[in-house]
Amino acid sequence: MSNVLNFPPQVLPVEHIDEALFEKNNDAALLLKCFEVVKDVLDVIAEPEYSIEDGDDTHIDLYRAYYALKVLFRRRTGHDAAQVAKDHFDAMGRHLLAGEPRPDNKIPIVVYPAECLPDEAFDGLTDQQLACSAFNYSDRVRRLLSEHSPTGLALDEARTFSIDSSTALRLLVLRLSGGSLESMAEQISRKPGETLQ
Repeated sequence: MSNVLNFPPQVLPVEHIDEALFEKNNDAALLLKCFEVVKDVLDVIAEPEYSIEDGDDTHIDLYRAYYALKVLFRRRTGHDAAQVAKDHFDAMGRHLLAGEPRPDNKIPIVVYPAECLPDEAFDGLTDQQLACSAFNYSDRVRRLLSEHSPTGLALDEARTFSIDSSTALRLLVLRLSGGSLESMAEQISRKPGETLQ
């Protein structure tokens, strides 16, 4: 006879800490998480009776900060932070051990593969086509930047399209007002003796 109850073992949910866990967060949330982790680690270091042990909460939080920073780095550069750090480490090792020139250790940045259009690209367009081009480019920029955390590629693409948008809009305004800044200024300046009412 036993009065001991047999409860089934409670299975706790397991959180897999990796980049996928942090992908859903925007840049501000990732930066805040990293700040909180660094602050907690500094607090632990400042208290002599505490230490960071393998597998404790502070140690796990350091992994969270690591993956949050990897996600931020990939969003801004398009590259894996661990691989770039390894490449820099290897290049510095070759410099120190093999006498190769000191590496620049530049951070690679992803670039949108298209260039801004020159003014001449819009020359053959009608006024309506020019206005539509300006609208379409600026709408594309709006959509690219409407995310909380646009990637480095999206930001560079938005830069390219915003320049094309302003080029098309500038040419349209100049065309509608006589073709030059001077003729546009003449049309919008008030004539002597007129009042603004």
